[in-house]
Amino acid sequence: MTVIKAYYDGKNFIPLQHFNFKPRQQVLIVVDENEDDETPAQKFLKLSWAGNESADEILSEIGKERVNSSRFGENSALFD
Repeated sequence: MTVIKAYYDGKNFIPLQHFNFKPRQQVLIVVDENEDDETPAQKFLKLSWAGNESADEILSEIGKERVNSSRFGENSALFD
């Protein structure tokens, strides 16, 4: 048995690794119900932050204090 990670795009399962599937090959799909909608930053902060603030509160504060650099211009999509 080979295990391949994949995601569901709402219509199809998309493999995250290369595998040579045979036509009409049967597969076994195991759903990880522990997956959530947290961003990688939220997961990281949950694991590594010792303060009392939640990951959402920390990310909100970072967003409020962020200042765009004038060298990129006012309409820089990179920092929006």
